[in-house]
Amino acid sequence: MHDVAAAQQIAATVLQTANEQEAELVRRIEIALGAMTMIDAEQLEFWLKQGLRGTVADDATIVIEQMPLRARCRSCKYEGEIEVPDDPIYHLMPFVPTCPECGADQLEVLGGAECVVRSIRVSDAEIADEA
Repeated sequence: MHDVAAAQQIAATVLQTANEQEAELVRRIEIALGAMTMIDAEQLEFWLKQGLRGTVADDATIVIEQMPLRARCRSCKYEGEIEVPDDPIYHLMPFVPTCPECGADQLEVLGGAECVVRSIRVSDAEIADEA
């Protein structure tokens, strides 16, 4: 269900930005989606398209870049990627990553927890008419 909420927030951000830019058309939306969000990229895209239906972003190309979990272990100083299991149980309970080197759970997350709009490509009326 958090896929829907994330899509709604992204749609609101896209439409607000398009309105602020007085855009007639949103052509492309780029999103960074971290592994720790436990958001399914396909579901996010589906619900985002639903949320943008009938708007200036109706036909926008949606690009979702999946970002791995990157962390630093406070115990052994390991720094790198940590595998996040693709298990639906983590939609109901939190996933607590552990260090692949020493097994400690004292990790500093460096990346992979984000769900952000990286860029929005828009067109104004003149450019949209020429395209």
